[in-house]
Amino acid sequence: MLIPRLALAALAVSVMAAPALAADPVILRFPLGHPLDSKDHTPVVEQCSAYQAEFVKAAAQTPPSPTLTEAQRLDSEGVRYCDMQQLHMTQGANEIAEALHMIGVQPSL
Repeated sequence: MLIPRLALAALAVSVMAAPALAADPVILRFPLGHPLDSKDHTPVVEQCSAYQAEFVKAAAQTPPSPTLTEAQRLDSEGVRYCDMQQLHMTQGANEIAEALHMIGVQPSL
């Protein structure tokens, strides 16, 4: 069986680079999970999830009304922004906070 030259070259490069990668201090510093400054651990992400949990709980206890419907629309728009890039997460958190204010709940954060 013949091994294509490109595959053989890629294997050789990966074998030669393995010791260099093992000594990289960044990789050794965070072997599991994300670093604390990554997108998954920012305060805005935590704020979005906290506000969303508060809204779900408060909306379940609020009687149906046009205000609740508008707040739900604003909340879903905020969640959509929170799922986007870092630039839109703050806007998403603000919209969810505004939805909480509409139904009479003070955001915790």
